[in-house]
Amino acid sequence: MASIATLRDLLEALIESAREEGKLHKVLSDVENLFEVVNNYEEIREILGSPAYDVEKRKELVNEIARIFNFDSLTVNFVSLIIELGRFKAFLRSQEPTIRRLRRASGKIKAEIVVARSLSESELNTLKESIKKLTGSEVDVSVKVDPTILGGIIAKIEDRVFDSSIKTQLERTKVLLST
Repeated sequence: MASIATLRDLLEALIESAREEGKLHKVLSDVENLFEVVNNYEEIREILGSPAYDVEKRKELVNEIARIFNFDSLTVNFVSLIIELGRFKAFLRSQEPTIRRLRRASGKIKAEIVVARSLSESELNTLKESIKKLTGSEVDVSVKVDPTILGGIIAKIEDRVFDSSIKTQLERTKVLLST
């Protein structure tokens, strides 16, 4: 049976092949879409991860998903191999590190930003440029408006959180004053 190291090795092989063929961004998009489908449809998740279903039937399901979402053949072959090795459930458990590794390889990172009010296009572009300078990578930014933070910004960049919200600063001050 395949080990966790085998999943890492397979992912590295996928990244290397995609890099050689100039398809890293496409493979990243495919894998993100696959995780989204599997996370949103329990029946698909159960079929792909269950040895009770024939391997060929599970691979047919992957091919159908790939057809609908126009996956690259590299992605299809990667997922099919994981199914053949009986490691699809382990692959699902490795969603975050898999996506993070693919993003890093493609030169992209993900940033989730929380602000107290909507940002203008100019403010958003300035924010993206600042994060790009900080990280040295292209950035996919998602913005959430949460008026309860009062002001400032909370930025989650990959697995690091930067919290300069007014709400957090007030809470820190309150703790300092009560000691």
